[in-house]
Amino acid sequence: MDTPLSGDQFLLPTPILVSNTVELQDCIAQLTDCDAIAIDTEFMRTDTFFPILGLVQIFNGKDCWLIDPVPIPNLSPLADLLTNKEIVKVFHSCSEDIEVLKHVLNCIPRPLFDTQIAAAFAGYGFSKGYAAIVEAILGIHVEKSETRSNWLQRPLSENQLGYAALDVIHLLPVYRQLCEVLVQLDRKLWVDEDMMSLVKNASDKEDLSLYFQKVKGAWQFSPQDLSALQVLCEWREAEARNRNRPRGRIIDDKTLLDIVLKKPESKLDLSSMEGVHPGLIRRYAEKLLDLLSDGLAKPEREYPGILPEPLPRNSREMVKKLKQVVSTQAELLNLAPEVLARKRDIEFLVQSIMKKEACLPKNIAFGWRAGVIGKSLLDAANAAV
Repeated sequence: MDTPLSGDQFLLPTPILVSNTVELQDCIAQLTDCDAIAIDTEFMRTDTFFPILGLVQIFNGKDCWLIDPVPIPNLSPLADLLTNKEIVKVFHSCSEDIEVLKHVLNCIPRPLFDTQIAAAFAGYGFSKGYAAIVEAILGIHVEKSETRSNWLQRPLSENQLGYAALDVIHLLPVYRQLCEVLVQLDRKLWVDEDMMSLVKNASDKEDLSLYFQKVKGAWQFSPQDLSALQVLCEWREAEARNRNRPRGRIIDDKTLLDIVLKKPESKLDLSSMEGVHPGLIRRYAEKLLDLLSDGLAKPEREYPGILPEPLPRNSREMVKKLKQVVSTQAELLNLAPEVLARKRDIEFLVQSIMKKEACLPKNIAFGWRAGVIGKSLLDAANAAV
């Protein structure tokens, strides 16, 4: 029986709830012959480092399954489906979905197709939401009523199940139409290349020793102080994962910066610092002092490289010129400029120009962007050196 799940005059299939091993196996068996399936996830991430999976929605063009991972002890059949090379896995804005599936199932879905990315290549605008893309391509309005819902409560409400189904059920027709447009524009290979890069980056093992590079203001530190910050950040990343707590609940970035700057030598020194609460002292005081000492005592040859400074004001004109190069090419191709080059790409190039050797970031130096925008950017950059 088909049930309308939205205010539009469309009859959509009644979602099938999967909540035990037999139902999961039956669901997977019906999906193995598909050429493409649409997938979405619902998860919670309030007080944990890792997201907690609450639901997996899958649509094959006919039926919609809502897989409840909570009561199912073995989700390996789902992992096998997600890594089946013969089936394209269609997501919208997939980065968080990939993160939660990688954590729970220890796999990266592949081959992959992200309708948000593909829509940008097809000229629908950059970083558009699911509802906006569905309306633009299919002319269907999708309500987003359960966005902040508790996906770990049981039983899930009818509203939750309906919302979850709507969040995936339009993805396949969107995917089919986007593929047609991309082929017509001769950009399907561009999207395929970006999808392969996305899968590769998600598959790479995260290097916890590099997190210090993300700490705002760390560029001002000396090499020795960066060494201490690196050690403290690496420990904090491992501790957050081991305890499954948000990194800020272990110790926040600002407090780590203050510890490196003020270099406390005792628990008393540490406890007198702003932002260092009694619980932090009880649990981590000795560890923090030891790590700080270890980081400062490292030999110079082991210091991390200095971090790039923010671009100075006198570089604004150069940034503006390079952005114009991107905008001009993007306009010719009816693309959002961000599809060709992001702000960070321009800043990377300007940093290299200031070192008297223009250098493109890897994502523009290689692949389809090299020919489409890389040469133009490099020519403009060399003219400014």
